[in-house]
Amino acid sequence: MRKGVHTWLTNSSDFKYNYDVQSCDINGRIAAMVSGGIDSMVMLDLLKGSGADFFVVHVNHGIRAEASNDCEFVQKYCSDHGIEFIQYIFDIPSMAKKSKRSIETEARLARRKVADELLNSGKAQKIALAHHADDNAETILMHIFRGSGLDGLKGISESDKIIRPLLNYTREDIEKYAQAHDIRYVVDKTNFDSDYTRNFIRLNVLPLIKTRYPGVVKALNRLASNAAMTLEALDEVLDLSLIEESDDCITLSLKAFESAFAVRYIILAAKKLMPVDITGAQIENVMKLKNAQTGKRAELANGLKAIKEYDRIVFYFEKEDNRDQCVPFAEGIIEFEDKKIHVKSIEPIVERGKTIIAAPVPSGCVFRHRQEGDFFVPYGNKRKTLKKYFIDKKIPSRQRDKLICLCNGNEVLAVIGVEISDKCKIGPKTQSAYLIGEEAI
Repeated sequence: MRKGVHTWLTNSSDFKYNYDVQSCDINGRIAAMVSGGIDSMVMLDLLKGSGADFFVVHVNHGIRAEASNDCEFVQKYCSDHGIEFIQYIFDIPSMAKKSKRSIETEARLARRKVADELLNSGKAQKIALAHHADDNAETILMHIFRGSGLDGLKGISESDKIIRPLLNYTREDIEKYAQAHDIRYVVDKTNFDSDYTRNFIRLNVLPLIKTRYPGVVKALNRLASNAAMTLEALDEVLDLSLIEESDDCITLSLKAFESAFAVRYIILAAKKLMPVDITGAQIENVMKLKNAQTGKRAELANGLKAIKEYDRIVFYFEKEDNRDQCVPFAEGIIEFEDKKIHVKSIEPIVERGKTIIAAPVPSGCVFRHRQEGDFFVPYGNKRKTLKKYFIDKKIPSRQRDKLICLCNGNEVLAVIGVEISDKCKIGPKTQSAYLIGEEAI
């Protein structure tokens, strides 16, 4: 039987509330994202009274000194009501400084990471978020002011995995409910800092618009609904196989640029990595990559980049350059950045697809990324610069800096997972060998 989250109908004379069931599907195990603010605490109260199977997730962004107090508030509420509680802690200011993204964007990406982890692990079948109609109106205005296309007019959306029980209700509705039901909550002081774009819209722009157009929130939410229906119909005719996902990037086939809906393909590809829309000017920069040389890049929003790689465009966030790091070669498990390198002594048998080199290796060999002046003797081939080798192998420039090499000075003995040097190949007289592999930590 289909369940729903309770909704309320206000009576302005005595604030008595009647309850009904709305269309928000609460079947399955739900992770309720609760900050402790009024919106999330009202959502929590409604979920608690609905009979839903849920637990609470609190994300500490590390932005405010009072953040630990918010966590304790939510945790105590859960303890008092017998609700499972999980906390995630991030240092968003440091992460934003490192990524060169805004605090707001970095926080959204962190919350999305938590949601993805909960869903992918099977811990939850749905994520409940406390966004409401005013949030949606603010989001649409932000998108319009940034130069959004039709996609930005959708505002805040829902899906089978992401539910927003309060999305049809205004901030005023929620405040009335909290007052009538004596809902306790914490106040985030950063909500009153106009330096943040959303707060500027919330505190300055939207109130001014309401003085002339009191129904602006409902009007913008209707616009969002109409835009969503239009785009849903459009997406049904697209070939979404032209967009592919990997661990850290999104690829878009150049075939998408032959379509009349090339712009839509670009938006969908970028949206998989970036929670806010890219602008019209940024879309135009991506369009120009179609006829550009391989390796040509375009800067997009909040650190997102696009690069031409042969017959595709790749969207990605550039990671910090750690090419100076090196680790001495040794047998066993070696930590290298965010990976583990496994070095194991084995019988000298060649296996396709594996990095196996003849032992022993020269003294002083290290694992590192490529450097200027490196050269390589590919298996069964002649010496060439490592750069020329990568070009010949058509390894995209974006990936070259990530590859781990076993090096003796400037001589590359192996590109892990790609190829070994002819000087390290196993021959008839080879008595032992090393198997080298890598995995993410």
